[in-house]
Amino acid sequence: MITVAEIEAGVAAAPDPARRARQAQAPAAVRHEFRDRTAPTGEPEAAAYLTIHKTLKAVGTSIDPPDAPIAATALANGGTVATRNIKHMARTGVLVINPWEQPL
Repeated sequence: MITVAEIEAGVAAAPDPARRARQAQAPAAVRHEFRDRTAPTGEPEAAAYLTIHKTLKAVGTSIDPPDAPIAATALANGGTVATRNIKHMARTGVLVINPWEQPL
């Protein structure tokens, strides 16, 4: 799961050791909570990824490497991405919601 990898990277990058320790259980909690709701990646997701990459490149922009496959997985499966990163995700064409600012 790319999202879990992003969470793990964020936890590892936290400059405050106390915060890092508090957040260390987050990836395991996410894996457990979403164990039946994760989308595998395959041909449809790869095709959506390529479309995102080509589209953004054609307009002279890009997206962070972990964000593109997350967006592609959502696009290929008719999903919505919940993120604070509205600016970057929205330009992929995926439906986006910021649960910290909008009611679910």
